[in-house]
Amino acid sequence: MKAPSLLLVLAACSNSGGTATTIGQAQSSSAGQTLAAGVEQGAATFGPITTGSGADASCATLSGDTSDPDGDHIPNNATLTYNCSASAFGATGTLTGTLNVVDDQPASIAWAFTGMADLMSSLTDGRGTSVTATSSGKLVASQVSIAGPFALARNLDGTTELKTATKTTTVDETDQWTITYTPMFQWTPGTIVVTGALSVSGMWDVTVDGAAANATLSTPTPLTLTPACRTRVTAGTVVASYTANGQGNTITVTWTGCGQSTVTYANPEM
Repeated sequence: MKAPSLLLVLAACSNSGGTATTIGQAQSSSAGQTLAAGVEQGAATFGPITTGSGADASCATLSGDTSDPDGDHIPNNATLTYNCSASAFGATGTLTGTLNVVDDQPASIAWAFTGMADLMSSLTDGRGTSVTATSSGKLVASQVSIAGPFALARNLDGTTELKTATKTTTVDETDQWTITYTPMFQWTPGTIVVTGALSVSGMWDVTVDGAAANATLSTPTPLTLTPACRTRVTAGTVVASYTANGQGNTITVTWTGCGQSTVTYANPEM
């Protein structure tokens, strides 16, 4: 399986504040790395749905109406059941749960489906550091034209628990945002993705140990989707903007390589 970035574990040593009502500097690292993992998960979804997209085909099984008369690797109405586990560099990742997929255009090759997700993933390094994430809700795929852009709208509720040997931080989030894929070369839905650009927009409500933010997402620097990268994203910036006490705040996630992202926080008083 394509486990979440190890950076999520390393950066989630998380400074979370106990009594703050709005996410600030102390909670921004945990919030930002959770956002990064969600963006990478969304990017990994582009590709053949019948083979599990973001997971290895060997650990994703299909049931229900698995027929695919239009040949776009989106089943008519089937459930993908994940039972995945993989280890690398001393870390172990798992993915379990289900994703029901309905082909919204079963008679034509198109990036068009509705999915209902109920998933759980985990990543542990064996030294007391771990990440456990659950998510449930709806995914809707669509395209502007045969040449794209191709979009995936996420309406998901999720909880991420970040543990170190001395601390546990809980991040709750509601995703109502869309990730849009613009290929650099011709891409046919159902085939392996090609290099392209990603943008993220919409609403992201997040709470870190009781401190909350109702943020708007934007992509001032387009993300680069690189098929050879296991997390798919290798460059670009996503910004979460929100207001607290009449002041603007931002959490910025910047990718500088495969599996490499940093989080920065800013407000006018800093």
